Amino acid sequence: MSKTALVTGATSGIGRATAIALAKQGYRIIATGRRHERLEELQQELAETTSVLPLLFDVRNKEAVQFAIEHHPCGFLANE
Repeated sequence: MSKTALVTGATSGIGRATAIALAKQGYRIIATGRRHERLEELQQELAETTSVLPLLFDVRNKEAVQFAIEHHPCGFLANE
């Protein structure tokens, strides 16, 4: 079974560095952030290392968080 990490603020700074470090350790990444283009860049950068599920929302917006969780692609979190 693969390990999966949820990284908030993955579009810059500590969040981005954390996503990259966890990917190098074999984690699949659920990357959240507010900037679509930066999430896409991170997904492309890590594509050869691991799977990345980018979720575009602001964690301060409760409704957006709930929507993202309820509508996530089920296959990403399934055991492999």
